[in-house]
Amino acid sequence: MSKCCVICVGRNADRAADRIEAYAKKADFEIVETIFKDTKSVERLKFYIERDSIISILVSSIYDVSSDKDVVKGIMELAAEHGISINDESRGYEPALISLRRTMPDKRN
Repeated sequence: MSKCCVICVGRNADRAADRIEAYAKKADFEIVETIFKDTKSVERLKFYIERDSIISILVSSIYDVSSDKDVVKGIMELAAEHGISINDESRGYEPALISLRRTMPDKRN
């Protein structure tokens, strides 16, 4: 059985957790922890990633990890280094992606 973490935030975090946990169990994941947004949620997530304790992170949206794009980018890079996928419910549990490209100024003028 593969191990995962579930992350849920917002007013409906309990309902989202129930929904994502049900998916995880159906997909034969063992849930190591369901992390609700608090001041230590990013640190707890890093703990599991750095110790290779999980193979997947299940989220309702990638921004459940953090509303700070740089923090999200850092977690995504750390997870990728450890071969851990972050699967986004809003994308049908496909791996989460964010655009990290910088917008370049138009040089035609």
